[in-house]
Amino acid sequence: MKNFYKITLAAMALIFAESLKSQDTLKMSLADALHFAETNNTAIQNAAMDIEISRQAVNQVTAAGLPQVGVNAGFMQYLQVPGNWVKNFVPSAGSPEYIFLRFQQPVASNATISMNQLLYSGTFLLGLKAAREVMDLSKTMAGKTRNDVALGVSKAYLMALTMQKNITLINSNIMLLEKSLNDVKALNKEGFVEKLDVQRLEFSLSNLKVQKEKLELASNASLNVLKLQMGMPIQTPVLLTDDLETLDKSIPVGNDSFNVKNRFEYQLLNQSLSISFLEEKRYKVGKYPTLVGFLQHQQTTQRPEFNFFQSNLTPNNSWVPSSAIGLNLSLTLFDGLRAKAAIADVKLRRSKTMNDIKTFQNAANMEYEMALKTYQTQLEMVAVQKQNVQLANNIYSSIVFKYKEGVGSALELLQAETDLKTGQTNYLNALYDLVMAKIDLKKALGNDILKP
Repeated sequence: MKNFYKITLAAMALIFAESLKSQDTLKMSLADALHFAETNNTAIQNAAMDIEISRQAVNQVTAAGLPQVGVNAGFMQYLQVPGNWVKNFVPSAGSPEYIFLRFQQPVASNATISMNQLLYSGTFLLGLKAAREVMDLSKTMAGKTRNDVALGVSKAYLMALTMQKNITLINSNIMLLEKSLNDVKALNKEGFVEKLDVQRLEFSLSNLKVQKEKLELASNASLNVLKLQMGMPIQTPVLLTDDLETLDKSIPVGNDSFNVKNRFEYQLLNQSLSISFLEEKRYKVGKYPTLVGFLQHQQTTQRPEFNFFQSNLTPNNSWVPSSAIGLNLSLTLFDGLRAKAAIADVKLRRSKTMNDIKTFQNAANMEYEMALKTYQTQLEMVAVQKQNVQLANNIYSSIVFKYKEGVGSALELLQAETDLKTGQTNYLNALYDLVMAKIDLKKALGNDILKP
């Protein structure tokens, strides 16, 4: 029985160890997160499949211009052989004026092989070009999808990272406040400070711990949003390794001038415009003739009975060959004004696209101006908040020294700690806003996030 328990405990320990091994924490920088999303995000995967779908559409259109070879075979057994009434060509006394004759054998079979080749079609080449344009459109759309995912991952990473940094900061403040509380308690025992000073610090410490719990809940939610953006299972434990200062330096902002042509949205609209011109031309050339060449060979036979597996048959059972080569020309003389209506529809939709391009140009310019202004403002804010942290830290050090010397109050100490905490939080948030402003500026310029 003891051996059974030992074996069971060993097995449970092994399973637990494997479970821990399978749940190893992933350490991820922003670059790691973007790389993970590039492979695992389903939107990016679908965009890649859309490109392949477009490529297969091009292959389908191309196939129409290649030789089309087909084979056809058939067999027929008459249950009642057809015939015709004909005038009796050997009249005699008492013979009928018309006689019924059957010229068809009761068994018939045929086999045909044919090849058709498209020689000229007004719509074929345009259709092929349009299909290739659609594939290029899919590639541009895939680029936009990757860019959108990168933006979403970057912003989610920043949010989750800022939450974690806020938790680290509040933990530091809790430790600092606990140390101050212990010092004040010691001074209270010696009779140098009042019990009220101790209670104020205890109240402040309690509030900080409540804030920490709220931050931890928010941090877990923001981390799950990041995992969702990356295409990672929510259960996977992740540790973010970057810090805001590093990210601020790793996301360079160059001196690129704004060019709306760098934006994926503009490229997509222009590609749609190009496709509309091809559509219009396709409808116009649709009234031109279509010419197809063909080559055909056929073998037929008619027999008095089913004897296809017999040999040494009489000549009337033989297969009779026939071959033909020729051209088929087709031309639509009147389509009920369908092409005219289709061309009018294409032109109207093109006008809408041109309006969309003008609207996007204005919106993109406005987005760039706002992003640039926000970036410049956040640069100044970070510098100001960094000075404020240094100032609050100096004030706090001075108040602590005065308090220990007995010439400062607990209220001053508490206020100095609050100011320091506020300054640190404001600096962290300003740094977060700066990195976000950089990302928005790069988006407005149409640049990759991590590239200069």
